[in-house]
Amino acid sequence: MHKPSLTPVTAARETSEIQTVGQGSIPEPEFAAATPAPAVRADSPAEAEGRRTLSTAFVRMSPGGHLTVELRTGQAVVLRDVVMRPRDYCGVQVLGGSAGRRYCGGYGDVAAARPGGAPALDEPSPGVLSPVEAGRPPSERE
Repeated sequence: MHKPSLTPVTAARETSEIQTVGQGSIPEPEFAAATPAPAVRADSPAEAEGRRTLSTAFVRMSPGGHLTVELRTGQAVVLRDVVMRPRDYCGVQVLGGSAGRRYCGGYGDVAAARPGGAPALDEPSPGVLSPVEAGRPPSERE
């Protein structure tokens, strides 16, 4: 069969259609914005509050310093080398029988946090002093 001769306009249109069809077979590159990220589990209200509390104390902590974390159970943990991770925080315990061990806790368990550690051993805590002694400066106590 003989193909009828094409005019310049018809030839250009046919060539354009061939190129369009040919280009359609090449997959388009995917961009990060077009691909949805996996859903991240939202914090519970207790976790969100604990994360904010710990984060605030964490940024006020000096490099190499300690971080005291008070837990909802009433316990307090003094940590150094603290790392905040997406679902929990970890650090090395400073005081107590488990000093030197790694401690990891969930944000939902945090009741309060502050930079710094326990009071110095030679300085008694004001909470254990009588009201009269608590009002005196340390140099006058005996």
